Amino acid sequence: MNFHYREQGSVVVKTAGDPIEFSDRFDVIVVGLGTAGAISAITAANKGLRVLGLERLNSMGGAGTNGAIIGYYYGSPGGLFESIDEETRELEAMGYTKSRGVNAEVKKIALERRALDTGATVQYESAVVGVYMEGMAVRGVRWIGPEGIQQASCRILIDATGEAEVCSIMGAEMYGSGRQLDGKMQPFSLPVMAIRDQWVHNMYSDHGYVDQTNQDELTQAILRSACIFTHLPDQYNESTKFLKLAPQLGIREGRFILGEEQVTFADVVADRLSAEPLFYAYSNVDNHAKDIAFESELQQDWAVAASLWGLTLSVPLPLGALIPKGFDNVLVAGRSIAIDHDLAACVRMKRDMQKCGEAAALIAYLALDQGLSVRHVPYDQLRPLLLENGCLRPSNHVGMKDGLSVGEDETNQKVIWLTSLERIKEELAGDKPGIAIWSTRRLGAAINGTLKEWLSQTTADQQNLRKNTAFALALQGDEAAIPHLRDCVRTRDPYVPRTSRKYNQARGYAAIYLLGKLGDVEIVPELLQIMRQRDQFINQSTDIEFINHNDEYFFQYFSFSLMALIRIAERHPGIRGQLLETVVPLVEDPHFSILVTMKPSKDVNYDMADTVRNIVRKKAASWESKVGNAASAP
Repeated sequence: MNFHYREQGSVVVKTAGDPIEFSDRFDVIVVGLGTAGAISAITAANKGLRVLGLERLNSMGGAGTNGAIIGYYYGSPGGLFESIDEETRELEAMGYTKSRGVNAEVKKIALERRALDTGATVQYESAVVGVYMEGMAVRGVRWIGPEGIQQASCRILIDATGEAEVCSIMGAEMYGSGRQLDGKMQPFSLPVMAIRDQWVHNMYSDHGYVDQTNQDELTQAILRSACIFTHLPDQYNESTKFLKLAPQLGIREGRFILGEEQVTFADVVADRLSAEPLFYAYSNVDNHAKDIAFESELQQDWAVAASLWGLTLSVPLPLGALIPKGFDNVLVAGRSIAIDHDLAACVRMKRDMQKCGEAAALIAYLALDQGLSVRHVPYDQLRPLLLENGCLRPSNHVGMKDGLSVGEDETNQKVIWLTSLERIKEELAGDKPGIAIWSTRRLGAAINGTLKEWLSQTTADQQNLRKNTAFALALQGDEAAIPHLRDCVRTRDPYVPRTSRKYNQARGYAAIYLLGKLGDVEIVPELLQIMRQRDQFINQSTDIEFINHNDEYFFQYFSFSLMALIRIAERHPGIRGQLLETVVPLVEDPHFSILVTMKPSKDVNYDMADTVRNIVRKKAASWESKVGNAASAP
């Protein structure tokens, strides 16, 4: 039997040894009793399994309790969590201060009561430090808790740590973490809880970025967030009484496992969806970052070129997405399942992660009941269990919807992609062109001839039709769009479409993104000039939720220009020297600073200078390496 553990917090060490006798034996060990793990432990114990739940904090529930996120954003209804939320409301009515959402402190009680009533063993303030392995199967875990070092065996392990931490220790392969460009993950938040008008409220804003797998970085993030000025007003008074800071940061993203089946944003937009879902996740691609110019091209096609940030998606998650590739008795529950960075902004909502935990427990139950590997659990027998509590609810599969406001999903219209040329033209001429722009992308290059005809026939009063048609052509890679995109850049076109309920992107810098995608060399001097003209950028955006001051407005033009220049230089190596001569001194100036606000506040600023510098340094080193390799080639 092998024992895997971390040394110095990062290096995984593997030691071989003889089989050991465990004093405690469980059917299922759930590591992490947060949003997903708490529901996993309760569900597995409900099915008669002997369950141990290990949690590093002193209560269950994760983001909805310790994280003080008391409301729900999107996510689809159904599942065990709904009855726990109802029990929480009943307990609250017995004399607790009422909460504008699901009462975080009372839900801790409801979860713990359920877990203990079902016979689960719960150990708080306990951190897993090692895993016992035989081949590709976990045999047990070691942890440190209030009673010192302990260990126990399990037949199935559910990693609900949110970071796939146990999977990482046992050697499971990771799909990655963060975006491809620089590994940066979604911004984190930290709520403060207060009583206002006799109700418990949470107040939060995003505070920046953190790699939570780096202990020093995480520590600094916790300290800075606790002292942020929004949490430290001059005084709290009778109208707003301070209760506490949330003891858990609002981490939105971490590691993703490489699963038996990976679900990506590219799959979803291409309609490559599983026919054997465990549950349906439901949300928009809720990217909280303002530096969307540094995201993948696909995400920018979606949210910048088509302004589809607010379009909601129902995503079926299959069995294989919860299984680390190659492992026999390990499941993952929570935001580290087998998805990708782009899709993670959609598949992370509390409702859905609670259902994910329930699904993992039901898979474990069926695998143990039938003596099977978790990979071989038959879906036709799993499906009735998922349907029983509504964890799987076919009515949740609503496809894509043009969501207008949170909490009113039933009134929103299901998106039907356009195929009628007449309808596409009509929509491109309007102020909500996004569905038509993406519809042309789905139709492919066969429609480009028609789009070019429309371009040639537009009159002076048909600006929307001309420019939106150019956007549609650019998404197809057609260079006929270039003159019209250049016009948008040169006029700093401030127009903001109304496709999405919020966070639509201004046409001027969206055109820069598309010119970079097309590799337009002629626009290079103008983009370099933009990056030197901070004082000329006055915020004209009508979308006040996305751009709140001049520096932030300039950052959009600056960041999109930078990335367009990099994409153009990738296709035209001859301009790399010119680009580096201008950009490197600009960003390496010690006084270089460029601020953006953090959602949803208009007051919390974050300096993007280091992010920009790191991107430029990485790209410069890459180009220099290619030159060196070419010079040394025989």
